[in-house]
Amino acid sequence: MSKLINKSIQKVTIEQFVSSQTKLSRRKIFELIKSKKIKVNNKIVNGITQKINSSLDKVLVNGKIIEQRYQLVYYKFNKPKNVITTLSDPKGRRTIADFLKSIKEPVIPVGRLDRNTLGLILLTNDGHFCNKIAHPSFLIKKTYSVGLDKEIKSELLNQIKQGIILEDGPILPDLIEKTGKKRLIITISEGRNRVIRRLFESLGAEVTFLKRESIGPIEIGSLKVGEIEPLTKKELLAINRSFK
Repeated sequence: MSKLINKSIQKVTIEQFVSSQTKLSRRKIFELIKSKKIKVNNKIVNGITQKINSSLDKVLVNGKIIEQRYQLVYYKFNKPKNVITTLSDPKGRRTIADFLKSIKEPVIPVGRLDRNTLGLILLTNDGHFCNKIAHPSFLIKKTYSVGLDKEIKSELLNQIKQGIILEDGPILPDLIEKTGKKRLIITISEGRNRVIRRLFESLGAEVTFLKRESIGPIEIGSLKVGEIEPLTKKELLAINRSFK
């Protein structure tokens, strides 16, 4: 089983990566670097000890992409509350790595949910996929169930529907609907830090429950809290269509 490690530990030298993925000798790699024939993310490598992220960076040798050994995999995970969306934590708190022991590939979470938020997180070793999900130009919609500490009045919903100005800019949900006295669902197309909690705090309400239900066409469905399952071909096709 592959060791599950965070991004800082995944970093290796360009020489280590190329030599492990090809039959090139260290001397040949050095010669290629000296002649500016090796690039990382379309930038010329400066030295044999330059560090790269073997899961995310694109390495070219003589114009040819060097593939990493692991096949690309895609999972969805129902994150429990009080779990950190990282692969390690210096404070010893529970992280999503505690749930990934059955996965051999060195996957990383696509984006984050704060410690007190539960629900859908995507996991993959595909850096290109990660970037597309996160990039604002693709406008990937994310839907959340929200519980508040007070009754939801029509005035509150109307305010949010017209847009709210936060300290880091405006937020205008794609959808917001009341589902109970203190419950609602909200869909947004951005991923700013704690943006939903800050949205309601700005209106004098505290979020007491927050769960992500979907990312684009991928729904959490019947996946139980703490469980992981591979994305289906149908789900992968649907999410890739949403990138276009």
